[in-house]
Amino acid sequence: MTTAPSPRPRRSAVLLTAAAVGAVALSGCSTTNPTTTLLRYAPSDGVEMDGESIDVRNLLVVSQGDGAPGVVSGSVVNSGTESATLTVTVDGQEATPEVTVEPGQAVRLDGVRADGSEGERLTVDGVAVPAGRVVEVRVQGGGETLAADAPVLLPQGPYEDYADDAGGTVEPPQTDEGDADH
Repeated sequence: MTTAPSPRPRRSAVLLTAAAVGAVALSGCSTTNPTTTLLRYAPSDGVEMDGESIDVRNLLVVSQGDGAPGVVSGSVVNSGTESATLTVTVDGQEATPEVTVEPGQAVRLDGVRADGSEGERLTVDGVAVPAGRVVEVRVQGGGETLAADAPVLLPQGPYEDYADDAGGTVEPPQTDEGDADH
């Protein structure tokens, strides 16, 4: 009596082939679509600048723009071994006051101290471009010069607290009740 060959080796070969095809197909996704969590980006409204020992995070300017005063907002981190006194310019105009960052420390440019108390904000007398545009901001000190185009944002929403130093509050546009589409 003869017995038929067992279908088990054939079934195993089919399953192994299917698994290999599936693995190749799924790995192709990461080739054409890179993992976005590995991409570096600024997860905020502002921009980032990296230097040798000075790093700037969430840099932006709050202003009504078109000549109104502005507040420079963001944080500066000093990873160096010496304190750094920084000069910040917005479109060539020097912001006041100068900022000193001790080694291993971070300073917020909007004047909020580490304990949450209010200090002196970094301000400029006038921002030439309108809100919604970008303006060149330079941070110089500690032997470094960093520059980036930072957004100019209106003093509203999370930046409403800066209104007094950034050209006043933003009034919503007036609409004529008779002209409104209902």
